[in-house]
Amino acid sequence: MGKITNQYWVLEGTHKDPNDRHTIDHNTEKQHGPYENEEQASAQAKELIQRNIDDFYHRAWVITK
Repeated sequence: MGKITNQYWVLEGTHKDPNDRHTIDHNTEKQHGPYENEEQASAQAKELIQRNIDDFYHRAWVITK
C-alpha cells in the first residue's frame, strides 16, 4: 500500500475580509501548484503577497488537497 501524501497548493485572490480566506472573490481566485512540500508552497505564497503588497485585500494562502 502506497504512502498517502498531501499536495500543497497556493490559493490567491482578492478578499472581502483579508483575514478570512473563505471570503475570496471567486472571480479573482487563482490556484498555483501542486508543490512537493509546504515550504515550497509557503515561499510561493510569500512571493505573491509581496508582489501585491499595495493591495490590502489581496491574500495568498497555502492549502492542502
